[in-house]
Amino acid sequence: MVKHLQDHIQFLEQFINNVNALTAKMLKDLQNEYEISLEQSNVLGMLNKEPLTISEITQRQGVNKAAVSRRIKKLIDAKLVKLDKPNLNIDQSLKFITLTDKGRAYLKERNAIMTDIAQDITNDLNSEDIENVRQVLEVINHRIKTYSNHK
Repeated sequence: MVKHLQDHIQFLEQFINNVNALTAKMLKDLQNEYEISLEQSNVLGMLNKEPLTISEITQRQGVNKAAVSRRIKKLIDAKLVKLDKPNLNIDQSLKFITLTDKGRAYLKERNAIMTDIAQDITNDLNSEDIENVRQVLEVINHRIKTYSNHK
């Protein structure tokens, strides 16, 4: 076991807080332009890979269903997402939240901002260092998912 595990946990907590604070600060103007909150922006990011149900978003955000429903309603009103019914092979009572063209445009702008930040922060690191960090984070991420699924 790693010595001083508590120190590493505290560092990781501070690291996550710093990333979240920087992200919130750097995306504030874009969110204001689209009139959405950080939490709504996070929902759009979740939808970038695949449509999700309100229940799936609720589980991933770790908040109550009513809060997610309010977020989704505001995103629908802003024309950033829409409700879609699945194909006939899937339970028709499910409604999937999908991105609209406007939602994809927001994510394209958000990703450009995040790419610029990442390049600025890592410009003095060589590609091998970046790959090593990624590999460690992928292992941790996989373990988090496995742990989460068993609890």
